[in-house]
Amino acid sequence: MPRAPSASRPTDSAAPATGGVVRLRRADREREIVQGAIQYFADVGFAGDTTGLARQLGVAQPLLYRYFQNKEALIERVFQETFLSNWNPLWEEMILAPEQAVAQRLLEFHRDFARVHLRRERVRLSLFFALHGWDMSPYFRVMRQRVYEPIALSLRQYTEAGRDGQPFAVQEIELAKTVVEKIQYHGIRQWVYGLPVPEIEPVIQASVASLLDGVGAVLGKPAAKSP
Repeated sequence: MPRAPSASRPTDSAAPATGGVVRLRRADREREIVQGAIQYFADVGFAGDTTGLARQLGVAQPLLYRYFQNKEALIERVFQETFLSNWNPLWEEMILAPEQAVAQRLLEFHRDFARVHLRRERVRLSLFFALHGWDMSPYFRVMRQRVYEPIALSLRQYTEAGRDGQPFAVQEIELAKTVVEKIQYHGIRQWVYGLPVPEIEPVIQASVASLLDGVGAVLGKPAAKSP
């Protein structure tokens, strides 16, 4: 007689469109649904419904509601997984690494940021969330605290601006966004407009060089030997 599933490792089954039964542990099924939802909503936007998502996953629609109370709860999870859960905690350290020159720090950070941000699903979902009126302030807050402010601090070090401990001025934060925004637009051109785009590496190199060449006009002359 087959052994019943253990209570500590619950499973469920779903009848895919091709027939048959697929049994997964609850955590695995939930992960499958979330990953499928990320792909589905990146393709069709949030006008897409759970019927279409279930069809794409090859499961019965009621199965989705065993894991998510409604469509909005699933979208919330998509937001968390796409923009917050995969945050790299090393980015802030990368930007502020005292043993490296500012230019090298910025190059390494923006390369790694591009590796994450330029994924098709992330680029498209960022626009769909904005059009959906979703509150993206948690993501923007994290970006300011862990990316833009550390970059602004590095630019102060680069120019020896002498503003340590002072609140960041608007222009400092706007300068700190420069390369990130170029990376974001690069992704939009590729994954939204469908345009051919160059390799991102020379774009990052040129953007960082341009930022450091021009920052002195705003914050002061670059230090003779930047950290």
